Parts: sequence; structure tokens; C-alpha cells
Amino acid sequence: MRRALPLAFVLGLSACLTPRAPAERLIDAAYDHNVAMRFGRMDIALDYVAAKVKDDWSRRHAAWGDRVRVVDLELAGMKLNNRDEAEVRVRIAWQRVDEAELRTSLLVQTWRDESSGWHLGAEKCASGDKTLLEEIEENGAERNPSVALDTVR
Repeated sequence: MRRALPLAFVLGLSACLTPRAPAERLIDAAYDHNVAMRFGRMDIALDYVAAKVKDDWSRRHAAWGDRVRVVDLELAGMKLNNRDEAEVRVRIAWQRVDEAELRTSLLVQTWRDESSGWHLGAEKCASGDKTLLEEIEENGAERNPSVALDTVR
């Protein structure tokens, strides 16, 4: 009995040390990244962005928390394309701080499992209001000239 107890303890402890599955690590990374964005913690969210796209990501999310308010955010789905690439869908309810209109967008994020964990490599607006990821100038107009409209008085 005395030998069985330490053996049971060691076997039980080894079960806790098994490596986590890629899908489980992806869910954690995507959740942490998107919740940080939801609450305006871009410094934390940026930790989950791949190094080669950090500048572009920062530029596209510069208005978040300042001129764009994220009202609600939910992970709407996840699909592993292969062992080290996945697609995460994120549904976002948001509004510009100077407007009362509530907008919704569905983002599709592409994630890659790198040596240091899962990182966001790309994201696009798949449906809903597609202006969410566009740059917004100080006066509120989008920098994308194909979207900006002139006001006729």
C-alpha cells in the first residue's frame, strides 16, 4: 500500500503535464486577443499579432477605444485548416463615439501556430459594416476615398 500511493501520485501528476492540444491553445489565444480588443487593451492584443503584420494591425485598429467603441464581441466559430493554421470568426457590435447607430461586423481572422504560440496573421471583414477596419481620420471621415462621401448642401 505504501508503494502504491506514491506511484498513484506520480501517475496522476504526469496526467497534468500532458501538452495541450493545438485547438485548445488557439481558443485561449483568440479569446485573450479579442477580449483585450473589446476592452481597449491594444497593448495586450498586440502580443497575439504576428510580428510581420503588427504595424498594419496597429494602424487598422488605431481608432478602437478612442473613436470606435466596441459594445460587444463574441467568438462565432473556429475551424482548423491544418495543424498550424486556423480561421476564427468574431462577431462585433460597435459604434463610433460621435454616433448613436449600432453597427455589426463579422471578422474572419487567420491564425498560425508559430514556435511561440498561436498568432494572428490576417483579418478581414467578411460581412456587416465593413468600415470597422478602415482608418478613420481625426474628423471622422474614412481615409479610404472609395468609401468617403462628400456632403452636398
